[in-house]
Amino acid sequence: MSEGILVSQSLRALLEQRAVQALLPIQPNQIQPSSLDLRLGARLWQLQCSFLPGPDGIERKLGHLATAGTRLDRDEPFVLHRGGVYLAELEEVLELPDEVWGRGNPKSSTGRLDVFVRLLCEQGYAFDTIEPGYRGRLFLEITPQSFHVAVRRGDCLGQLRLGRGRAGLQATELADRQATDPLCRWSDDTPAPIDDLPPSVILSVELEHRGAGPVGYLARRHMPPIDLQRRDLPIDRYWVPLAAAGREGHVLEPEQFYIFATRERLRVPADLCAELVAFDATKGELRTHYAGFIDSGFGLDGARSGPGAKLVLEIRTHDVPFLLEHGQPLFRVEFMRNEARPDVLYGDLSSSYQMQGLKLAKQFVDP
Repeated sequence: MSEGILVSQSLRALLEQRAVQALLPIQPNQIQPSSLDLRLGARLWQLQCSFLPGPDGIERKLGHLATAGTRLDRDEPFVLHRGGVYLAELEEVLELPDEVWGRGNPKSSTGRLDVFVRLLCEQGYAFDTIEPGYRGRLFLEITPQSFHVAVRRGDCLGQLRLGRGRAGLQATELADRQATDPLCRWSDDTPAPIDDLPPSVILSVELEHRGAGPVGYLARRHMPPIDLQRRDLPIDRYWVPLAAAGREGHVLEPEQFYIFATRERLRVPADLCAELVAFDATKGELRTHYAGFIDSGFGLDGARSGPGAKLVLEIRTHDVPFLLEHGQPLFRVEFMRNEARPDVLYGDLSSSYQMQGLKLAKQFVDP
């Protein structure tokens, strides 16, 4: 069997083999080119604090850490309050083959709403990590940080990618790609710089542009709950637009949430997918993203080419104000090899963020 990230047709095969199961049938739109969307199940608990299950298991830890429990409905929303820590059982259950491992990530809209989510296994020792051959239930820890959010059973806040063996591109492969047909480039078509350790492309923030619109947004607090199924929310009720910055940049206030976009554009061909690398403490005391996975086909137009799409940056600084300047390198993106070419690409789906520039979550009306 080929090494790499499992793609859409392989995910469907796993469903047929019942390696991925669910009480409610898995819907076709949950299957992405290189990932599977995960749905909230019926049970949800409010917690005293976050935790890792370890050998005790989730149910035993819930016995003394859960402060309240509820059942989610498919029609009536339930409000998760800002600052609260919640745990939801997911609809999907895994019976993975021995060689297949998994990783969890928030969905893009989840991160853009400043909702911090992490995947848990029944006796897991790490967040977002599924060991090869895992057999058991899945849970999602949910912490809204800027807004209250209203959720229902069946809402998708996280996604799962499955793989076999080693999937990451080596430094020489990445360098060859950037030199011949760049995966990531600046607006003048110059390839973005790469770093060898780990093999990744370095991306930076856009604070200047020639258009009239904002370069970013600051989240307002103490607003009404955001219903995840809405698509008509007014931007100005929940966000403060930020104008283009000159040489002085933007000073980010501690514990505030900001949305910006990259200066670079990214394109992910059919044989690859990508992941944002975890926060680098040497770049400043701030978190630079939540949604870490990018499906095959992102940034490609109908001709399977094009200039690419910007990545949206979800940024929160801690403890002290932080000066953010145009072109400042903030994070890295690593590329992974698919085990095959997916039979559907990101742009083929009803994708909310294909060919995006600066864009808020899909719950808000486009300006």
